[in-house]
Amino acid sequence: MALILAAVLVLLTASAAAAQDATRLAMARVRLTTDPKVPVGCATLGTVNDDSLKDLRRKVVRMGGDTALLSFPAESLERMNAIVFRCPPTSAAAPPSRSAPQMREFPMPPAGTPPAPPPEASAPASR
Repeated sequence: MALILAAVLVLLTASAAAAQDATRLAMARVRLTTDPKVPVGCATLGTVNDDSLKDLRRKVVRMGGDTALLSFPAESLERMNAIVFRCPPTSAAAPPSRSAPQMREFPMPPAGTPPAPPPEASAPASR
């Protein structure tokens, strides 16, 4: 009997740990933004507020959201308000890794002679 109870206890502990890991992973994937252009095309789920970023993320996940548009009320500087959204998988993707620099393409200048240098009087004095 003791062996069965120990097995049940281990299974319950393992399932609780797996549920916590899933919640932590979902909280880590929540996209927080102050840019109102980010959640365009996403479904609005509701609003939440808190004074803890971790608790705010937890509330977003509980509502089924993956993106939160943040605002900070002037009358209560420690609070954060958020409109919660569920975005399609392509727009809710995580931002690119900071370790890999993103290459931006700039238009090439037109071919021809280079522009003339600025006049002598417009250059700052050298030391």
